[in-house]
Amino acid sequence: MMESQCSCSTLRQLTRKMTNIYDHHLAADGLTISQYSLLARIGKYGPIGVIPLANAMGMDRSTMSRTLKPLIGAGWIESIDLPLEMLTDKRSFGVILSSEGQRKWKKSMPNWRKAQDEINAILGDRTHQELNRLVDDANAKFEQSENTIS
Repeated sequence: MMESQCSCSTLRQLTRKMTNIYDHHLAADGLTISQYSLLARIGKYGPIGVIPLANAMGMDRSTMSRTLKPLIGAGWIESIDLPLEMLTDKRSFGVILSSEGQRKWKKSMPNWRKAQDEINAILGDRTHQELNRLVDDANAKFEQSENTIS
């Protein structure tokens, strides 16, 4: 029988280490990895509804609002009206990168790349690939269980 170890604690320890590396490199751009990830996601897939965006990023609505607020305040993300079929409910709204947000995202990519390269160097190709495969598999299993519960 496997020794009982808290999965959450172990993963949080790893994600804190990775987050520190990303945040260190992105600090030059005045961004955290959470903020960069939002800019990148919206930049790639926007315009997008806030609730579908939160779901895609594994965040709840209130965490998404807190993370978006400073980015909207900085003028990098703009709220927009979207067709009803793109929204999950009437209280939802859409977001898109402003032209300034596009520039910020593109300007911060090299520092994101430095962080990614540092993590890849620490983990090595094999561990990096295995980790991504395991995390993707675990995420898929959680999504399956959420779909069977709801």
